[in-house]
Amino acid sequence: MNVVYEAACGAFGAVVGTLNITIGGPVARILGLVSEASGLPVSQISFLTSVVLNCPLAAATRLVPKGVARHAYGALTTISLLTLAYGRDAQQFVLAAGFVYGLMWLFPRDCGYCTWATIFTYQIYLHYERASEEAWNQGSIDFTGSFMMLTLKLISVAMDYQDGYRRLHFKGKATDHAIYSLPFPMEFCGYLFGLGGTLVGPQWYYDEYIRYANGLGEYERMGTSDFPGTAGPAAKALMASAFSTALYFQLGSVITDRPAIVTMNDGSIGVWGKLLIGFFANLQYRLKLYFAWHLEEAALILSGFGYSGRSKHDGQTAVWTKAVSAAMIECEAPPSVALAAVKWNRHTGLWLRNYVYNRIPAGGLTALLVTQTICGLWHGLSPSFILFFGHTALLIQASRVLYKIQTRRLPASTLPYTNFAHSLWTTFSLSYIAGSYNVVSWESAIDWWSSIRFCGHYAIAGIFALGFMYKTL
Repeated sequence: MNVVYEAACGAFGAVVGTLNITIGGPVARILGLVSEASGLPVSQISFLTSVVLNCPLAAATRLVPKGVARHAYGALTTISLLTLAYGRDAQQFVLAAGFVYGLMWLFPRDCGYCTWATIFTYQIYLHYERASEEAWNQGSIDFTGSFMMLTLKLISVAMDYQDGYRRLHFKGKATDHAIYSLPFPMEFCGYLFGLGGTLVGPQWYYDEYIRYANGLGEYERMGTSDFPGTAGPAAKALMASAFSTALYFQLGSVITDRPAIVTMNDGSIGVWGKLLIGFFANLQYRLKLYFAWHLEEAALILSGFGYSGRSKHDGQTAVWTKAVSAAMIECEAPPSVALAAVKWNRHTGLWLRNYVYNRIPAGGLTALLVTQTICGLWHGLSPSFILFFGHTALLIQASRVLYKIQTRRLPASTLPYTNFAHSLWTTFSLSYIAGSYNVVSWESAIDWWSSIRFCGHYAIAGIFALGFMYKTL
C-alpha cells in the first residue's frame, strides 16, 4: 500500500513538474505583468483568474455527457484551475483526496471519524504553518481557503459512507445523505472537484451531485423544455457579484487596513462612531465573499446544478437554493442572529448542523458552543476566530431568548415593533463581535471591545438575565 502511494505521489509530482515548466512558466510571466499593471499581488490575480474562468467551465458541464464523462471533466477542469491559482500546492488537494479514499476503503466503519482526526487537524495545521489569517489581512491569497472547502467535502462523504456502512451492518441510525456502497474513484473525484465548488464553495452532498451527474431526480428533465430556464437567475447572480466588486473597491479606497482601522486609538471618535467604522470594515470583508459566491452561484445555475423545485409562494418560480451560499440582502438586514447564521454561508451552516451539532448529545447552548468553536478552528487556529465564533453561539442563544419573549410574553400587536428592534439588535451585535474577526491577536480583540466599553457584552448579559427571569433561556 505504501509503495503504491509513494509511486502515485511521485508520478503526480513529475506530471505537475512537467506542466509547470511547459505551461506554468509562461502563465506566471503573464500574471506577473498583470500584477504590475494593476498593483494587485500575483496571488490575487491568479485566484481571481481561476474564479472567473470557472464560470464558463462549470456552466459547460451540462453539455458534457452524463456519468463518467462529467466526473472526468469536472475533476480535470477544477484541478487545472487550482493549479493556476495555487501552483504546486494543488498537489495538496489530490493527495488529501487519495488519502481519505484509502480511509473509506480500509476503515469503512470509522472512516468519518478518521477523516475528522486527520484532515481537519491537518487543515488547522496548514492555517498555522501558512499564517493564513495574517496573509489574508495583507491581501495575499493561498490555497488554505480552498482547502477549507475540500475539508468539508471530504468529511461529508466519509461521514455519510460511515453512516451508511453502520446502517447496513450494525443497524446504525439512518441519516438523510447516507452512502451505502464505496463510491467509484471517478464518482469520488467528480464529487470533490466537479463544478468548481472546491475553489470557493458552496458545500453540497454526494448524493446531490450524483443525481446531477447522472441526470436523475430533479435533474431528470434537464435539457428539455420542462426544465426551468437559467439565464435570468444567473444574470441576477452576476449583477450581485458585480455590485459587490464595485462597492468593495469603493470602500477599499477609504478602508485600506481593516485591522488598523478597527483598533485605532482616537479619543475624538465615540462609541457609536467606532461601531459604525466597525460595521463598514466588516462589510468590506464580506463583499469579497459575496463577489466569489455570487459568481459561483451563476456558474452553478447555468450548469443546471442547484435546482431545488418551485417556489412555495407562487408554485411557478424556479428556486436554486442549493447553488446559493449567501443572499446579500438577507445577510445584511437579518431579522435575528439565529436567521443570520442560517442565511450566511448557508451550506456550511447545514454541514455544521449535520456533522457536529446534531451529533452532540448535550444539545442547547453547549452544542452551540462546541459547534461554533469547531467552526472557528476550521477558519484557523487564531484567537480572533475562536473569540468571534464562540460569541456567535452566545448571540444565537440570546436571539432565541428575545424571540420567545416577543412571541410568548408580549402582546401580538407589538410584534412588528419588536421585530424591528430585534433586527437593529442583530446588526449592532454582529458588528460588535465581528471586530474581533478583523484582528489577529487576543490583545487586539480585547482592545476593540474595551474601546467601545464592552457594551455588547453587557447587552448579551442583560438578555440572558431576561431569559432567566421569564424562563425562556
